[in-house]
Parts: sequence; structure tokens; C-alpha cells
Amino acid sequence: MVTGRRLWLAVHRWIALSIGLILALLGATGAAMVLRTPILQWEVGAGPLTLRAAPAPGTAYASPHAWQEAALAAYPQLQRALGTAPPNGGFLLSDNAMVFGPVQGRQAMGIAMLDPYTAAPRGFFVFDDLWLARIVAFHRALMLPARPGSQILAACGMVLLASLFTGLWLWWPRGTFPGRWRRAFTISLRGRSAQRWLALHNLAAVYLFLPLLLLTTSGVILAQPTWFGWLGLSRGPHSVLSALHAQLMLGMAGEIVTFLAGVALPVLYVSGLSMWWGKRRARRQAMLRPTG
Repeated sequence: MVTGRRLWLAVHRWIALSIGLILALLGATGAAMVLRTPILQWEVGAGPLTLRAAPAPGTAYASPHAWQEAALAAYPQLQRALGTAPPNGGFLLSDNAMVFGPVQGRQAMGIAMLDPYTAAPRGFFVFDDLWLARIVAFHRALMLPARPGSQILAACGMVLLASLFTGLWLWWPRGTFPGRWRRAFTISLRGRSAQRWLALHNLAAVYLFLPLLLLTTSGVILAQPTWFGWLGLSRGPHSVLSALHAQLMLGMAGEIVTFLAGVALPVLYVSGLSMWWGKRRARRQAMLRPTG
């Protein structure tokens, strides 16, 4: 007879074995996106992203139209301007203004950086050529075409929610003995290898359960808002969900927690896989051990 615990353990284990690697990579890329500014600076250099000289106090920005004209004149590889972003006003944070649009002869997005006050050119790069672009493409659509990618991504998020709740059920302290909650929240990395892996697994899952729950739920809705039309979310506050998913609406502190939650997914995958493999090897050794 399969007990409730064995059933939920089997569900939890097979989720990890089937798509655990994808979930771990989604967590790792999510954590990397929190660090997108230093990653971008590493790839394109500090020059295009840094204001060269501070203007006199009270100096106004040049107009977005002036930015676009200056970008098209300075960078002929930019086919046309699709839009602009003021300093620190877009996904890619910079002290300079940004003009983006398609690149001549390619299906790629070019980004021109300009001094926001004088519209002087400061640099140009093709976003699709960056490692950061690959990180974003995987996190948002598993590097697949937008429609099937976002659908598969949302389905993976639903499976992750199931994994979180089955894991919570398995961890939940039962019984009436004194100190069970203190013991449940006490993490010790001492002991045998299997015990250390279990402690690390619980450390990542228990203390980051709520952030993982919020980030996963908001990610699923952002990937497929039409699935939640019955809640009115397909027409809801997309910016609020984006802020929740990016930093839990907590500013810098939220970014730190989001980074830790992203790192938690590969930690959970590696620790869970190690525990499963250790038990599997122990069972095989027990079967091969002579009896009598």
C-alpha cells in the first residue's frame, strides 16, 4: 500500500527528475537578470553606460526626438528608431539615454547609447549578440519562439508550484512533541553526506518558500496572462506583476531576495538529485550484499 507520504515523495521526486534541470536553469537565469547591469558592463564596457561629464545643475535632458536623430546619424547600422529610454528608465540601466531599433540587414535589435543632455553618441551594440540576451531569451521563453516558449514556460511554472507545495507537505512537522517547529527550522550542515544534502535542501526551500511562491506565480501570469482571464488578470496591472517578479516590490532588498531565490532552484535541484542518487546507490549495494 502506498502511503500519503510515499505518494507525495514520488511526485516531488519525479518532478525534479523530469524537468528539474529546466527549473534550475530558469532560477539561475533569473538570478543573472538581477545582475544584468554588471553583466552588461562586462560585455560592452563602462563607456557606453556611464555619463562622461555631469552637466550644470538644472540642465534639462535633450528631447527623445533629438536622441533619435543623433542615433540615426551616428550609427547607420541602426535601420530605424523604434523607441527611446531615459537614463535608468528601461530594462538595461545606464546613466545615458538609449535609442533602440532593428539593425540593417539583420533580425536583431540595435541599441545606441547617447549623452542624455547633449545627445552626443556614446556607443552602439547589438543586443542579440550579447550573453545577456541569451539569458533573457531563456528566462522568458526557453530560447524558443515566443508563443510556444511562453506556453511551455508557464507550464513549467505550474509544475514548479506543485513541487513547492509537495515539498512543503513533506517538510511540515507533524506530531505533538515539544520543539518540533524549532527543530524544523534548525538547519545543520554537519553529519553524514546525506544529512548535509537534506539540510541544504531544506535551507533553500524552507527559508525561501514565500519568495519562490510569489516569483513563480507572478512569472506564470506574466508568461500566459490569458490563462487567468477569469480573474481579470489578462487586463490587470502588468507593471505591478513585473515589479513583483523583478524585485518583489521591495527595491534593493527585494532584488537581493530575488537573487537568492533564483540561486535556490539550482541548489534544490543538485541537492535533491544527490539525495536521490545516494539512496539509489545504497539500495543497489544492499541488494548486492551477501546474506546469510
